[in-house]
This record gives sequence, structure tokens and C-alpha cells, in this order.
Amino acid sequence: MPLDFTNDLGTDMRELSNLTAEEMKNQLSELARELVAHINEQNAADSHEILSAFVSELFLSAAQQSVKAERKKQQAEGIAAAKARGVRFGTKARPLPDNFDAVRRSWRNKEMNLKEAAKLCGMPTTTFYDAVRRAENVQDQHF
Repeated sequence: MPLDFTNDLGTDMRELSNLTAEEMKNQLSELARELVAHINEQNAADSHEILSAFVSELFLSAAQQSVKAERKKQQAEGIAAAKARGVRFGTKARPLPDNFDAVRRSWRNKEMNLKEAAKLCGMPTTTFYDAVRRAENVQDQHF
């Protein structure tokens, strides 16, 4: 059964993040004293074993978080370096069909609806619409 640590400390574990480093150290020290006292009261015979397991789990958790943070930092650095080299992520866009520009102009001139235009280009409506936006964005950038 999990313990409720909101009792005598007058704080919740989530509230620790709002404290300064010194305040957090004081709160955690108080919490540790209360935890040890609680375990000794509830199960004096096995308290040493329980506390040893808790400390081991605490160190393991801290080590895992440290490794995770380092891995995330290295991953971010690697992604930034790859982007700086011009590496593009994701799947490559397939080339647009030869009739795309003519169909796009017809669709923009309201000669056909989106569904018909997409069907003529052999693509789903959302893909057609996204391709239109990309094509028109490229045209706008050239002017």
C-alpha cells in the first residue's frame, strides 16, 4: 500500500518542484526521517531490509534518469548536427504527377471540386491539398 506523504510535511510531492534547492533538500530530509520512522513503527523486524531495498531502488532510479537525460541530450545534439549537414528526416515525397499543375489550376478556377482533382492526380484529397499548398508556397517564395 503506497504511503500518503502529504500528511505532516504539509506538502505534496508535486509541490516540491516549486521549492528552491535548499528548501527541497530540507523537505526531503524531513520526508526521509518520517519515512524511516514510519517503517520502523510498522515493521521493526524487517526495517533494515526494507530500507536497504528502498535506498537501492532510489539509487537505481537516479542512475536511470541520469542515463536517460544524457541519451536525450546526445540524441538532440546528433539531430541538430544532421540538420546542419542538410539531412532531411522522414519519408521522401513522391514526385507529383505530370498533370498536377493543370489540375491544380482547374481546381483553383473552380472547374472541379477537390475530390475530382485529387482523383485525376491519383492521390487522396488531403495529399492533393497539401501538395497544392506546398506548390503555391514555393511559387510565392520565388516572387
